Amino acid sequence: MKEDLVSYIWRYKLWTNITLTTQNGETVEVIDCGLPNNDAGPDYFNAKVKIGETTWAGNVEIHVRASDWSRHKHENDEAYNNVVLHVVAQSDTVIKNAKGEEVPQVELQIPVKYVQLAEQLIQSQQPIACGKYWDDKLKARLELMLNGLVCERLENKVTAIQEILGSNQNNWEETFYQILARSFGMKVNNEAFYQTARSLPQSYLGKQKDNLLQIEALLMGQAGLLENVEKTDEYINSLITEYKFLKAKYNLSPINRNLWKIGRIRPANSPWVRLAELAMLVHHSEHLFMKTVGTKDVKSLHELFTFNASDYWQTHYHPAEESPKSDKKIGESLRNSLLINCVVPMLFAYGKHTGNEALKERAFDLLNSLPAEENSISKIWSEYGFTPKNAYDTQALLEQKKNYCDKKDCLRCKLGYQVIKKTIQQ
Repeated sequence: MKEDLVSYIWRYKLWTNITLTTQNGETVEVIDCGLPNNDAGPDYFNAKVKIGETTWAGNVEIHVRASDWSRHKHENDEAYNNVVLHVVAQSDTVIKNAKGEEVPQVELQIPVKYVQLAEQLIQSQQPIACGKYWDDKLKARLELMLNGLVCERLENKVTAIQEILGSNQNNWEETFYQILARSFGMKVNNEAFYQTARSLPQSYLGKQKDNLLQIEALLMGQAGLLENVEKTDEYINSLITEYKFLKAKYNLSPINRNLWKIGRIRPANSPWVRLAELAMLVHHSEHLFMKTVGTKDVKSLHELFTFNASDYWQTHYHPAEESPKSDKKIGESLRNSLLINCVVPMLFAYGKHTGNEALKERAFDLLNSLPAEENSISKIWSEYGFTPKNAYDTQALLEQKKNYCDKKDCLRCKLGYQVIKKTIQQ
């Protein structure tokens, strides 16, 4: 048995003792289990328990065995002097705090079938560990969880945005440009796009804003793609020439070309094409972040990101390799991805920063109005009988999968809780 399991039983009051008693035979009434403490110190704080005739408010410490108290050296740590109750699965010794006072201790009776089920969930190799236990009630529970999961996902993204914002001296336009670039890379090349944008301040692009060739040269050159190009033609040679001049002018250093994944990707996702599309967006846009803040409907937001790549890339996916002409533009699928992965979290972060609740609500509304993302994660949930209706659902399910299912964190998951509780009650 692991300590997490004992903590879980305590937190959700799933023990089977009819009456809890201390090692000294005093009855224990749990009024409030307390709040989990994720930092150093006792496991739960602000708990309230009645021991005998006295009501105590303070901290609770959890262990599998009572002797773990000494093994963890708590008897010498004054931080544990305010522990009012020691909760264990096995009471194998009496424990004392740093004052030499005996700490009240209670042993929980934990059902064997709970331990077995918890271990099965944690050790499961299935993408959704509790999937085989699903019924209509669990699906309804997941439906109720979606809002919380979306909020959790956006808050996590806000934390990441704040770090980038701080490194940009609180420049929202620069931060938006960098996150937008990362979103252009989709999953396969998001880091390479992000590093390219980080290496190329938006102000440098702004100075060349009226010259599309130079914008392409800056982006592709900083991406490391104009070094040792295998095949060249007149256009590619022009890019190389322009980049050499601009690189020296701005004292730039390109990123490592090896960051890019070029093989085994769809031609439409060619880094060259995606960078050309980003270049055209930069060429036609100014103060793009504030424009997105001021744009309220989805159609108008799409229009902000609807641009074709330059003529050369209409007949090329790679340098000097001509291909049949095809419309190389920021298509609907990519635009939706940009809105979901860049615009929505940036609107939410800016709304939180400025105290603008309407802006945060607009981020939620935007997710609700965009179609469900089609990816391997949404497919998994559909196979388990829960098909997402829109981007709001897919973002929630991505958060559930990433931060709970993938980590086998069933004991912290509301679905896992329902499965375990149902099994214990059977």
